[in-house]
Amino acid sequence: MIRSVLIARGAFAQIYEPAWMRALNELGVHASLFDAHRLTLPGLFGRVERRLLWGPGIRRINRALLEQVERERPEVVLLYQGHYFLAATVRALQKWSFVVGYHNDDPFGERRTLLRYRHLLPALCAYQGFHVYRAENLAEAAAHGVPRVGLLLPGFLPWLDHPRTPGAEWESEVVFAGHVEPDERVACLVGAVRAGIRLRIYGGERFWRPALPEDVLARLGPMPHLGPEAYRQALCGAKMAACFVSRRNRDQYTRRTFEIPACGVVLLAERTPWMTEHFREGVEAVFFTGAEEFVDKIRYYLRNDDARRRIASAGRERVIRAGDDIHNRMRQWLREVDGWRGSGAD
Repeated sequence: MIRSVLIARGAFAQIYEPAWMRALNELGVHASLFDAHRLTLPGLFGRVERRLLWGPGIRRINRALLEQVERERPEVVLLYQGHYFLAATVRALQKWSFVVGYHNDDPFGERRTLLRYRHLLPALCAYQGFHVYRAENLAEAAAHGVPRVGLLLPGFLPWLDHPRTPGAEWESEVVFAGHVEPDERVACLVGAVRAGIRLRIYGGERFWRPALPEDVLARLGPMPHLGPEAYRQALCGAKMAACFVSRRNRDQYTRRTFEIPACGVVLLAERTPWMTEHFREGVEAVFFTGAEEFVDKIRYYLRNDDARRRIASAGRERVIRAGDDIHNRMRQWLREVDGWRGSGAD
């Protein structure tokens, strides 16, 4: 069984590597973080380094990781996203540890030419194993030379994703907290606002404001990016919470798929094959396809309080019963990585 893990941090939010570290520690594994971000240069030059993944800070990150792993000798090193790390570094780490990776975006789809993947994709062949977020990435990672690939879904965080009673400032009929993307989400949200539904959108003014027409903006409140607790307050203040899947990432589910029902809120999600297989429609979640059905489903369930409450309760029971929490995801990760370590092949 794995006893020690070092997670090299490549994302920014607390729901990623710090959540993995907490869950692993609670499962009895000694887990610690290597924070790559703090080793880039300060100010403008640091922002350029992080964006271009080039410069002295990137070399410093690779050296510092090697030094920390040599000093601490963790059994497993997890490169979370892995944007900063060169193939030579990944290979050198294997002198002391078993080296695996994970990525929650889609490095192989239409955005594979982005600068953020300039080191990751050439380095994949050096990893000893890699977990991906969506089934489409399994064969693609293997085609890049990864010898062992596993599928690891996101999960809800029990210490954050639970029902609460927020203040009146968080009340809405429908909430969506997430990023802008050129897909169905804008048409759905615009349609709901124009239908007179009390909708709140969160995710950043500078991203959302250019995407929405003036008549809709006039009916919406502020659209800030929310921190972890404020996000859950916004979910629990709504009667339903919308969940859209990313076309750019070829997703059929998202982290919200599990967070929303875990918070005891009705999951109002785009209908995908994965969603309809894993949630009972109209019993554990509400599904829609397109803006017209989105608005129709909202109107129906706003008129039917009892049905809405039953779905919210059943959805929460479903994700708990199915083990869709971070601890069970980490148990799966530990089992699979431990199996890879014992397989004997590189």
